Amino acid sequence: MSKAMGIPAIGHATCGGHVTLLFTVEDSEIEPYLQGSRGAGLCLDTGCKVSVRGVHGQWGVNVGFRGFEGSEDIVRGIFDVVSEDLPQIRKMKWDVAVNNNLPTSQGFGMSAALAIAVSRAIQRAVGEEYELSLRRSLLHAHIAERLSSSGLGDVTGISAGGVEIRTSPGAPFHGDGLQKGPGVALGWFQDMEMTLVWPKEKGHHTSEYIDDLDWKMSISESGRASMLSLVDMWGPSCWPMLLSTARSFVEQSGLLTDGGRGGLLKAVNSVIGKTDEQAVASLCLLGNSIVITRRDLMAPVNLGIIEDALSETDLLFRRVKLAKLSRV
Repeated sequence: MSKAMGIPAIGHATCGGHVTLLFTVEDSEIEPYLQGSRGAGLCLDTGCKVSVRGVHGQWGVNVGFRGFEGSEDIVRGIFDVVSEDLPQIRKMKWDVAVNNNLPTSQGFGMSAALAIAVSRAIQRAVGEEYELSLRRSLLHAHIAERLSSSGLGDVTGISAGGVEIRTSPGAPFHGDGLQKGPGVALGWFQDMEMTLVWPKEKGHHTSEYIDDLDWKMSISESGRASMLSLVDMWGPSCWPMLLSTARSFVEQSGLLTDGGRGGLLKAVNSVIGKTDEQAVASLCLLGNSIVITRRDLMAPVNLGIIEDALSETDLLFRRVKLAKLSRV
């Protein structure tokens, strides 16, 4: 590798986040690539940007964050997973620069976005084939998420793009050639802006729910019931049902009344109610946050009016767009 002769290995990558609206916990399998969730959510065009720089020398990873704070453990964890496929990276010292455009631990899928982007940046730095590296990054990120209990289905959802439904748990790509995986997600796209809303306080770590037996049972029972009404009609026509099913899911699972989510949803609905906009507020799971979307796909809302009202509260917010369908 020419990088070993003093030429730095440099790679860049970006990845948008993901909002889960309803889900199950499917973690009974021993192998991490077989674990995950079924559910539905929204892929975001906003997430993180990553740059890596490697030079020949003693193995090490130095991480720096800009924008919102992040987890060095996630970065180091994904390096460990990538090195299983690409052991040559352990002959280098790496600097990693991360620009997070959304907060972590708030239900925006930022740990998944970070893991995907870091894997892609590393592979680009060492000259891996482009299309293969895209699929491999999704496998790497899914495994890293499961090993750290930082996520279940965000990576598989991101692999589809748009408004996605996960019909089978697991990594989206695995095996020889990385042609497919146990995880299956389908997406559809509508040009749409959304507003993410969150309080100043940080949310709970995902593991506090998915590693708790009682929460796992409650979430999965509600998630399986919710999926029955969606899986056979996935497409733009199911948008109203997705919104109503997401609300039923958080009520039946108990997530609505835990961790201040009910109060947050009430506050945001109160803000929307002061406007004439036909918008819907849905919980982003498993964070303590809200995504505001249009109620009718064919009737855009003026999010600026809602955001003006939000600016008079203590809540934080950011405008994002629905991510386009993945080309992987």
